[in-house]
Parts: sequence; structure tokens; C-alpha cells
Amino acid sequence: MNRTTRATLALAALGLALSGCTGSSDEDPKAQATPQDKWAQSLCEALEPTTAAISPPDTEAATTAAESKQEIVQFLRTLRDRLDAQAKVLDEAGAPPEVDAAAYEKAKKSVSDGSRTLQGVIKRLKKADPKNSEQMQTTLTQVGASLAESSSYQGPLAELSATNAELKKAFESNKTCASIMS
Repeated sequence: MNRTTRATLALAALGLALSGCTGSSDEDPKAQATPQDKWAQSLCEALEPTTAAISPPDTEAATTAAESKQEIVQFLRTLRDRLDAQAKVLDEAGAPPEVDAAAYEKAKKSVSDGSRTLQGVIKRLKKADPKNSEQMQTTLTQVGASLAESSSYQGPLAELSATNAELKKAFESNKTCASIMS
């Protein structure tokens, strides 16, 4: 009888353990994702390749003013190309669900405006004659001023987060989105 009792208790314990492993709920955490969670995940996965850190050129290492100018132009092109890619990703993602579409359109416009600003800066810099140090200095000062105006922009995720608490929560709870925003 002692063996029978132990076997019964062992089977009961095994049954409880197995039911505990499967959880008391049939709910899948992914199934509980809100529409904003799903949209944020998709958007951030598409944006991630456009957000890798890049360093400004080391113009001190350039041997000529023309070389330094070219490195700066290339850096600015890289930034512009990334903004263009982000604008495309935002456009393809469409407006987030259950969020004011005007906020989404404003975020898209901000990214596009940043790209246009960089394009203007690139054109201005390319026109500058590297042999004329006064002209180069004036152009670089203007370039710096143009870039300073947009330097406070934190990106489309931050802009969209500021407009909707649920979307902000979706961005903050997604690892990819959180890493982009930091």
C-alpha cells in the first residue's frame, strides 16, 4: 500500500508539474499584442538597418582642403541616404493603427524635411571652392548653422511617441524600437 500511495502521489505531482509547465492560460503573449505593438515591431525591424551609428569624418587626417571637403560631403550623403530610407520605410508602414494620421504625416514630413535640408547643405558645400579658404570657412559656418537647426530632432519614433501613449508604450516595450530610440 505504501508503494501504491507513493506512485499515486508521484503521478499527481507529475500531472500538476506538467499542467504548470503549459501554464494555466491558453493565451499566447504574442496574441495579446496590441495593433500598435505589431505595427511598432514591424516598423522598427524595417528601420533598424538605417540607424547604425556612423562617425563624422576625421578632417584632421585629410591632406588637402579638397579631400576634407569630399569626406564631409560623403558623410552628409550617408546621412541623407539614411533619412531617405527612413522616409521610405515610414511610407511603406502606413499610419499606425488607432493613432491620429496627422501625427504620422507630420513624422514623415520631418524625415523628408531633414533629407532636403541635408541635400541643400551638400549642394552648398560642393559649390564651395576648397582653394578659397575664406569661402570654405563661410560655407562651413552656414552648413553648421543649417545642421544645428535640425540637430534637436530625435527621429520619427520619438515624434510619434509624443503623440500617443499607447504607441509610446509599444515603442518602449519593443527591444528593437527601444534601441533605436536610445
